Amino acid sequence: MATDVQSDLHSPLMPREKLSSKWTGHWAKLGVALSWFNRVGGALLSAILVLLAGWVIFTEDPFGGEPQAVSPILIAVAPAEQNAGDPPAQPLPSAESAPVPGEPRVLRVPQAEPVDVMPNGEVLPAMIPGTADAFAPRFHERGGLIPTTNPSLVERFDDNSFIPILGPNGERALDAYARPLEAGTVPDNQPRIVLIVSGLGLSQTSTQDVLNRLPPATTLSFAPYGSSLDRWSDRARRLGFEYLVEVPMEPFDYPNNDPGPHTLRVGLTADANLERMHWVLSRVPTPIGFMNYMGGRFASETASLQPVVADAIGRGLMVVDDGRSARTLIMDVAGADAPVLRADVVIDARVSGDVINNRLVQLEALARERGRAVGVATALPLTINALEEWTESLASKGIALVPASSLVRF
Repeated sequence: MATDVQSDLHSPLMPREKLSSKWTGHWAKLGVALSWFNRVGGALLSAILVLLAGWVIFTEDPFGGEPQAVSPILIAVAPAEQNAGDPPAQPLPSAESAPVPGEPRVLRVPQAEPVDVMPNGEVLPAMIPGTADAFAPRFHERGGLIPTTNPSLVERFDDNSFIPILGPNGERALDAYARPLEAGTVPDNQPRIVLIVSGLGLSQTSTQDVLNRLPPATTLSFAPYGSSLDRWSDRARRLGFEYLVEVPMEPFDYPNNDPGPHTLRVGLTADANLERMHWVLSRVPTPIGFMNYMGGRFASETASLQPVVADAIGRGLMVVDDGRSARTLIMDVAGADAPVLRADVVIDARVSGDVINNRLVQLEALARERGRAVGVATALPLTINALEEWTESLASKGIALVPASSLVRF
């Protein structure tokens, strides 16, 4: 027999008839609310779609509301007054130019002042587009090189960067940005050595060491994936260095050995490889040319290599073969009269003090035998230490250290 407590626990709090009737009322109210939402919400959504369609159809620039930016870029311009007879300066593209359907939008780039001021207050002369003097290599009065880009020698790559092109009269970036070698400073019969130090920009410490400890006649080579490349290249120019930029190319053991996302590859189209090379060229403002990084396989395939080398030379740049692959065709593809060099000695192919010193002796012997020699090294601490001492000894040995550009420009 059930107790009163058991009866209370098993009895519903509300009679079933009342509970059922209460939920029936709630469902009715919910149905009314949903019906109202369908009518009002549907009408509102339809209105929004109609307005959006009208905006796309009747607006000339359907992306006119996207954020836009103004990006200053350090590029010198012609002074207000040019010499009589000078061709007019070629302005850079700007937002005022008529847009080209299907092309990426061009941001307005404010032109730099016609002078460049160094941190110590020294004023550097402006480069004058279109005049012969603008394209001749020259030092400023403190012995450095002008760090600004000549606007007559660039074309836009993307919204924030540029790549080299030939000037209006065939002037080359190779000539404009080379470290000068004045006539008479190196006798014709004096042996000459070109020293190229690669991998700059990857290590802040090593890059700083190279700039501080090696002579400005050293040719630098910046890795495109390095950080602060604008700052390092600017400092290099102010100290008197010319520089190359490294183009990563496919090695034989790719992808186990991957030079990075912008690697030029045999399996890509010529246009795709050129786009990757142009990205590399856009990473620094005043290169005299490029040097391959890896690339054993790519540099051995004429069909893949030829468009890249031809494009670089056609843009007024020199090309350097780093000498690490016996199967490279860079020199063959470029041709006899092209501004191209191949390294004779890889100084630190093995990172050992004895090996490095032996390779430097070999480089000196080649220079005396042939009149000139080209050595390539990497910006490693052990290598930098050896190169500092070695470069200081060259003058006493009767050997001249000269920039890479000097071997292909004259």
